[in-house]
Amino acid sequence: MIKDNFHSLETKISKLKETNMLLAIKAEFEAEGTRIDELSVLSGLCFKWNIPLTLKIGGPAAKRDIYEAFQFGANNILVPMVESPFATEICSEYFLSISEAFKLMHDTPKLFINLESPKTIENLDSILEIIKQKNLPINSVVIGRSDLANSLSNDDVNSLEIFNIVVSVIKKCSISKIECTLGGNITGKSFEFIHKLGNSLNAFESRKCSFLNSNSLNEENYNALIKAALEFELSWLEFKQNMYSQRSNEENNRIS
Repeated sequence: MIKDNFHSLETKISKLKETNMLLAIKAEFEAEGTRIDELSVLSGLCFKWNIPLTLKIGGPAAKRDIYEAFQFGANNILVPMVESPFATEICSEYFLSISEAFKLMHDTPKLFINLESPKTIENLDSILEIIKQKNLPINSVVIGRSDLANSLSNDDVNSLEIFNIVVSVIKKCSISKIECTLGGNITGKSFEFIHKLGNSLNAFESRKCSFLNSNSLNEENYNALIKAALEFELSWLEFKQNMYSQRSNEENNRIS
């Protein structure tokens, strides 16, 4: 069963790669609670298929998480809850100190930060300023619409309120030459939101996949990407389910 699940995962990854829009496969220590053995499987798959791996760590001060991201060969490290210049500087310092130890082993990953609260939006100017002043190694920001909308008591991530915030964030980041990715409940209903942003938005992401954004992306192709991402996520969940079920059965046999 596990072998069949793994074959299914590879089939779904192959389908994603054929779109030529896939930027990375994602894992999360934060909301998703990715375990080390799970990360090992994803890392191996990404290496085999030459697909970048993005790892979302636990927070700005999660030094061990950053270390493990380097250990597992993550190409992108995403830091959530960066709400101040101080948090921006802290995670950057950890990242730089650890990258020094790993620089001879493989390429240095890119460092991203997640914008997901009104406090972060309020402090964005000062965050971007500290990045510029101290030349911090932050390549991109990811806009987490779900947490942002929830914190604003807004139950619609595709609302005009959220759209206007996203437009403002992208404009400010563009001036600072920092790329923007849109996340947070990305579904078929998000196409119009993304389409209106045009090429000002660099990428968008589902729970497990990041995709390149383009003006040439039409609704049909967009929906095909979302479907492929969901199919991969479903295969991943089924793989985990059977992996842990098999382990449980081994323990049950020993207990008996």
